[in-house]
Amino acid sequence: GGALGLASQAAGVLAIDDPALGLKLRFAEFSGIRNEEVNSESYAWSHASRNDASIILQLTARIEELGGKECAAATDLVERRRQMFNVLVQHDYGAYIAAATTIGGMIAREDLPNVQDIPHPTRAAAGTPRRVDRRTLSVNSEASDALVPDCALPPIEFNENPLDVILLKIFRFLVERHTGFQSPTPGILGLLEQGREFMLRPNQTPEAQHVMVNETLKGLLTPIMPPIYHTFMSGTNLGLAPGPGLPWAAWLTSFITPTFFSFLVGPSRTNRRRDGALGGLVVDKCKFLQESGCKGLCMNQCKLPAQSFFKDGLGLSLTVAPNFDTQECQWSFGEEPLEPASDPDIPKGCLTACPTREVLREAKLSRPCY
Repeated sequence: GGALGLASQAAGVLAIDDPALGLKLRFAEFSGIRNEEVNSESYAWSHASRNDASIILQLTARIEELGGKECAAATDLVERRRQMFNVLVQHDYGAYIAAATTIGGMIAREDLPNVQDIPHPTRAAAGTPRRVDRRTLSVNSEASDALVPDCALPPIEFNENPLDVILLKIFRFLVERHTGFQSPTPGILGLLEQGREFMLRPNQTPEAQHVMVNETLKGLLTPIMPPIYHTFMSGTNLGLAPGPGLPWAAWLTSFITPTFFSFLVGPSRTNRRRDGALGGLVVDKCKFLQESGCKGLCMNQCKLPAQSFFKDGLGLSLTVAPNFDTQECQWSFGEEPLEPASDPDIPKGCLTACPTREVLREAKLSRPCY
């Protein structure tokens, strides 16, 4: 650590114990200006032979020496590491991926500003963790019957608070109003039965499912909320075109959303978008995806209608990026989504243990659920 610190100083980069480092990183984080420290870190991760000059690696080693991030003596160092990750993801995503993948097994996943392309620690190969390219998950991406491996992580139990229970009941009532079907099964499983019944109706289309979910979300917000959002968040009532919204819209939406969407997706937390900007949130393990096990329900009754609802209904762009390998899900407000067919993060084919596919097979229907 000491030798590396001296080397950094000789190169004009502040040592990790220098209080001025925190000030420079904070300025870079909030100004968006790429400074000397960012250049040095980017270079360290762009050249394998220079990894040992990484400020992030030096900080992590020092934090471990002090007893971990819970140790009071390590507080400032933990904050500097967070700041360095934040500025690195803003300025050099490739270097960020290299740093976060290497450090990923040494720190908590929630300490990373974005985990979309970072292998889950329990999925890392022996030795140095390597990035998982989900575009290669399908057995045969061109085959209509290609299967996507199921989530490799064990299921978790979701605890619902009183607000979750109330919102889920209202949501299910609204779904029944738009579909004419109600399942006797309680909770999220009953909602999924309602969604699956609607999906499997004769001549059903993805577009009809999107409309149903959009209308349900409109009912959940009531007529009062959209005009307020259009004025003070997306700014469309002020003449702005639908898109990134007012400067605070993406961040504030990501801050508010976890409270009101946990009934559907489970716990989530704010993070940064893939471009390093504020306005992201990540669902650590999606309740909707875990309990449904169905890519079709995920795509046509969550991801795509949520994106269209925010863009067309509220005036703010949104990208919802499910990870079928870990069942994490990244929501990036203010970010324009890719079309599903051109999105490399959406694997081709059906999930291996998809219950909807079995229902279709028993009914001798050849159409896919996705």
